[in-house]
Order: sequence, then structure tokens, then C-alpha cells
Amino acid sequence: MTAVFRKASASRPQHAPDLSEFRKRYPLTVANFGALANREAWLYRIWELDTGWQQAMANERGAHEVVTRGAPPAGLEVEAEFEIIYAGGRVGLLHAAVMASRFNRRVLVFDAQGMGRTDRDWNISDEELREFETAGLFTKEEIESAVINRYRSGFVKFHDAASRVKTPPLWMNGVLDVALDADKLLALAQTKIAASETASRLVEGWRFVRSFVQPSRVLVEVEDIRTGRHSLFAARLFIDSTGTNSAVARQLGDGRSITHVCPTVGTVARGFMRGEEPDRVDFRVGEILVSNEDASDHRQLVWEGFAGNQKRDEYTTYLFFYDAINSPADKSLLALFERYFESLPRYKRTGAQWRVMKPVFGYLPGVQHQGWGARQRTTDDRIMLIGETTGLSSPLSFCGFGPHVRHLRRLTHLTDLALEADLLDSSSLAEINAYEPRVAQITSLAEFMRPTPKSAPSAVNETLNAVMAALHDLDERVRRELFQDRMTFSAFRNLLSRTAKLYPRIFQRTREHLGARGTFWWIANIVEVILSERRERSVDALAEESEQTEDAAQRFARHIRTYKTRPGT
Repeated sequence: MTAVFRKASASRPQHAPDLSEFRKRYPLTVANFGALANREAWLYRIWELDTGWQQAMANERGAHEVVTRGAPPAGLEVEAEFEIIYAGGRVGLLHAAVMASRFNRRVLVFDAQGMGRTDRDWNISDEELREFETAGLFTKEEIESAVINRYRSGFVKFHDAASRVKTPPLWMNGVLDVALDADKLLALAQTKIAASETASRLVEGWRFVRSFVQPSRVLVEVEDIRTGRHSLFAARLFIDSTGTNSAVARQLGDGRSITHVCPTVGTVARGFMRGEEPDRVDFRVGEILVSNEDASDHRQLVWEGFAGNQKRDEYTTYLFFYDAINSPADKSLLALFERYFESLPRYKRTGAQWRVMKPVFGYLPGVQHQGWGARQRTTDDRIMLIGETTGLSSPLSFCGFGPHVRHLRRLTHLTDLALEADLLDSSSLAEINAYEPRVAQITSLAEFMRPTPKSAPSAVNETLNAVMAALHDLDERVRRELFQDRMTFSAFRNLLSRTAKLYPRIFQRTREHLGARGTFWWIANIVEVILSERRERSVDALAEESEQTEDAAQRFARHIRTYKTRPGT
């Protein structure tokens, strides 16, 4: 799972509680952070993210204007020009590296925190890793140099003590079974940019302020966090990849860029007791989704466990829940950390030498696709979002890294074609981040991961156990497709049909979770998948067009059609 993992700031933010107040309100969190040399800095960072989230939700319809068509401030002169400017040095760095190294585009990448540092490892599959080669970014040898662990398999298991449906762990291969040193991979991306000879730049410690859209370019104003100095740069295209708290995403979404969220906390730690028992860690196995209690306090808590470097004894555990942004559940990360440390011994046993190496935390965004007119806006003229806020993945895909890699070749190829054709208006750029009907049909399934106001505490686990029981009877390929947003209509129909036979209550659960309107749009999304697959079967006729006579705009349009009808190409 990929979240908003930031490097901790060194100084105490204004209005932040002092250590004694943190200790009073979150004693377990403060105590378990005790081994960290910069404990207070981490507490301040989590508090800042909490505060920023609360403010954003309180003012969701009053988004600060950061995309404007006015003139830049007087006295600010353009210091340099690029083809693309990126805000965000994580998944944005991967996109930028392809644009610079493969397509020879001059890029500027800046980040308010550390460039290319994630404070955690990434999990993905070998199949998805091959997309780096296809996109022309990394060689097989370079990718392998960043691999720190491979699991023999992974599993999903939901609590079933009070469930009418009992299921064993659902095992699957090819899902999050490769652990990567994310910092090393991102360092390789930086090397690619530096070696591209495009005069590109990478800068950390710059904060995005606002952008000024003009007919032939976009101006981007940044602030140097250390000095407070403001600078202005020009580009043909500005790409925002700053994630959940993106001010650009909020403005484009009219103050609400997301509909759902996964508050997520966890640690990279050493000293867990090893073994094959459920309450011990096995470095050969990935725990993809695990619950060990029923829902309470308006949420269903779910665990994840992923082993990192075995020699360093590093094991990452996450605790999260999936929720609508307007639900009554407490979404404070500090409060969730306190619950994490309270509940961790019931998930994994810790040894005498157990200690936290790094805290990991973030708000993972989600988007429910309900209504053609209500679909998420991810572009403006000369401005485009990439990453978590684009809605190109469902919560089952664990957001961020995996989905971005799966789409990397398409996103970068179409971006290059759009630049070549000078099709940088909002509607053309929107085709690059095109709505994915297969993602939408799976996203609705994620609604079953959260309780309804009237549901029994065991309802979430019981429903999910029914879906897992149905998956037990289907081909393992279907399991992978479900967790990678690639499930065909035929496989999805078989899954729903099998689930209904095992658990007739699924129809009641659907009405409870989605309501009449949500159920209608779920069906509409499924119909779109059917139509998309029919277009896919007839796409060969499009290949007969003569590429020799195409201009840049026609070439862009042809590839848009191809990617839409053949998502895996």
C-alpha cells in the first residue's frame, strides 16, 4: 500500500502541542516512538497532516485558488523555461524520468520534502515491474538491484468468529509479492533524468504556491521553504502529483477532490517473533488484507503485513480502514496510531528487542464513480493530475505506486503525443487520465469494507468472507485481476453469481451499502465495461489506418482510441 509518507520536519510547528500534551493524549504512541532519535519531529509531522486533513474537510467547498488565469505577482520574473514542471518527487519523479530519458523532454521536478524519499519500501508484482521495462525507464538488471524480498505467496483473511460464512485464507500469487527499496528505485529515476542531457532540474525544499495559465504556457510559482523566497518558472505543461492534500486537486474538484479515504498508520519495525503461526511474521509470505475483529466505532479495521529486508529484520505493518469522507468515524491519524499500538499484540507478537525504525502514515484517497456528470475532474488547460487523486485505482489496489506503474507507459506516451500535437487544453489532457470503467465496477465492491449505520458489527467481515469464498472457487487469475483493477465483465459476473449462491444476503448488503442511486450507477459502470470490451474486440479495424499520413493530432487521437479499447496494450 502506498500512502503519503513524508520526512519529518525538524522544528515544532506553530500551535502544535508540546511533548507532554502528546504524552497525555497518546501515551502508547509516544512510548513506542521512544527509540526514534527524532521522535518529536515525527509527532509534529503526523499532527500537521491531521490538522491539514481536518482543515481541508472543513473547507471542502472553499478551496484556495491555486490555478488562475491572472497575471503573476509584480516583481516576479520567469527564471527558466521547461516543457513540463512537476510538483511532487515520488510517483511524479517516475513519470518525469520517462519523459526526460525516453522522450527527451526538459523537466523540472520539485518537492517540499526530500526528493525521491518515501521512508518505506514498496510492494508490487513482477508482472507490474515489467512495465518499467516496457515504458523504457529501467532495465531488468536495474529493477532487480532494488528488489529486497520476494514472497512465495500472499493471502487475504477476514475475521469469521461471528460470521455465517467461514473461509480459510485466500492465497494468491502475483499480488504485492515483491518488496522494493523505494528510495533506491527513485534514486535510479533521478539518475536517468540527470543523464538525459535535457538540462532538466530536480529541486527539494520548494513548495508549490500557485499557477498562472496563459494561452501558450503555464507559469508556476514556488516558495523556498528555507528562505521564503518566491520564484517563477514557465512550462508548456504543469503536472501535480502531490497526492491527497493537493490544492490543485481540491480546486479542480470544486473543493472535494475525493469521496472516500483510507486513514492509514503503521511502522517499519524490527524484533517481531518469527514463525508460520498467524500471530508471528513469516518473511516468505505477504499479508495483503487481514482483519482480526469485527467493526466498531463506525469502521472496520484492517491489517497488512509485508516483510522487507530479511537480513535487517525489517517488517512493515499497517492498520487502516476504508471510509466515506463525511462519515462520523474518527479519522485522526494520531488516534489511529494509539489504536495501532494497543491492538498490534493481537495481530503480531513482538519480542523483547522489538522497536520502531520508522512510522508510516497517510490519508489514501478514493473516488466513487456515481454519475457521468459527477466524474472526477483531473485536468485544466495546461494542467494535469497524476497519481492517487486521479481515481485510476480502487481501494483494493492499495493506491499510489502499483496503479501508477501499471499505467506508466500509457500516461507518458500520451503525454508526449499531446506535447507533440500541442493538444494541451483541458479536454485533450483529460483523455490521458481517462475514466476507467473496470476500476469503477471494482470500486463499488470496496463499499462492503465499511459498516453501514444499521449493520451488525460482523456484517463487513461476513460479506467479505462470502466474496472470498466465491473467489476460492474461481481461477487464481481472477483473484489477481480483482486486486489489480483488471477484472473482465465475464469474471466479475462469475464472481457475483457465485457469491450470491453462497450468500443470498449479498443483495441486502448491496442495498444497504450503495442505496438505490449507488446501485444504479454500479450497474451503469458494469454496462460500460461490457461496451468497452466489445470495442476492444473490434479495434483491429482501427489498426488499418495509415500512420504515414497522420499528423500529430491524428496520431494522438489514434493512440487514445487504442489505449481505451485495449487497456493492457
